Amino acid sequence: MSLVKQQLSVYVKIIVITLFVVMLGSVIAPTFAQQFQEPDYTIRGGEVLGFEIDVETASLTILLESRARGEIIIILPRNLIDARDGFDDIDFEIFVASTKALSSYDEIKTPFDRTITIPIKRLNQEIVIIGTHVFSFASTKTVQESQPQITERKIADELTKEIPDGQAKLLIYSDSSWSGAYQSTTFDFTEINGRGDMSIIFECESTFGRQGVFGAKIQKLSPDGYLTIVVIQDQQIIAQGSSHEELEEILINGNCATGPLPGGCLIATATYGSELAPQVQLLRELRDNQLLNTESGSAFMGMFNDVYYSFSPQIADLERENPVFKEMVKISITPLLTSLSLLNYVDMDSEESVLGYGISLILLNVGMYIGIPVVMIVGIRKRF
Repeated sequence: MSLVKQQLSVYVKIIVITLFVVMLGSVIAPTFAQQFQEPDYTIRGGEVLGFEIDVETASLTILLESRARGEIIIILPRNLIDARDGFDDIDFEIFVASTKALSSYDEIKTPFDRTITIPIKRLNQEIVIIGTHVFSFASTKTVQESQPQITERKIADELTKEIPDGQAKLLIYSDSSWSGAYQSTTFDFTEINGRGDMSIIFECESTFGRQGVFGAKIQKLSPDGYLTIVVIQDQQIIAQGSSHEELEEILINGNCATGPLPGGCLIATATYGSELAPQVQLLRELRDNQLLNTESGSAFMGMFNDVYYSFSPQIADLERENPVFKEMVKISITPLLTSLSLLNYVDMDSEESVLGYGISLILLNVGMYIGIPVVMIVGIRKRF
């Protein structure tokens, strides 16, 4: 009998301990799940009651009491919740009042957080933001970063560093071996290879008559790991690409950010009201398709621009301020544009042809703008 009582006593203790553990778990689990630093926010038209995060659904729930139409602007740290497809950002799924999904919303992105603006209406009680992954176990306020986050942080650090004018930086981030090449209009095709991260500063600038461009092609040589390449200039990203696939080449290219080509004809643009006007297009096509294809033409345009852009902004401003002066300029430049249009009907594919037609055109305009008025003035004087 005493043996039976002892066994029952042991069973009772086991049951009590089990119930205690279950009850303790039911209290601790939800509390632990809430151990994250609440995101910063501003709200209009209501009050935020709290936040809940769910690891299984990768979601953040905002509990609120809305009293009128308004909005909540919330800053979501990427080390709390994020929505990504590899290295690329994708949209969050946002549900207001549980069932209504937002078709669009305003968002501002940085390498460290995403700020979204969500409209709310009266009687809304919760907003659910669903991403691709969340980090909830942050009781120590330290969260282990994912590889995309680490790479983004490194890129953000690089963007704070100054690069000399006319130069760009190629950033390579990888945990494996890679090889490839890069080039720009400033230098020839250059082969590179290595393992891990690397940064390379190279010349990348536009010159007169030629928009500077660059290109890079890098291949990951191992089956595992990642590879990301980025080109930055003037403290901004101008091209980037990434891959997790074996032996996949990443090809990026773009325009250099510095030294843009001189703008269109300022006087003609002000005269005819738009850069898309046929007269302005005529001048642009003549410059880009005819003169700049030869060394003598490029040299002429260089000297011409040094003189032209020293006074054309003032003339263009006067045209915009004085309609009468604008009409006078239009009458004055019409013969010039007419003579320039003749060049569209000739081939200027050699240095000799550019020089020949150029000298002929100069003489023609000297005759129109100087010779004819002089002859008319002399004739008038003789007559009177």
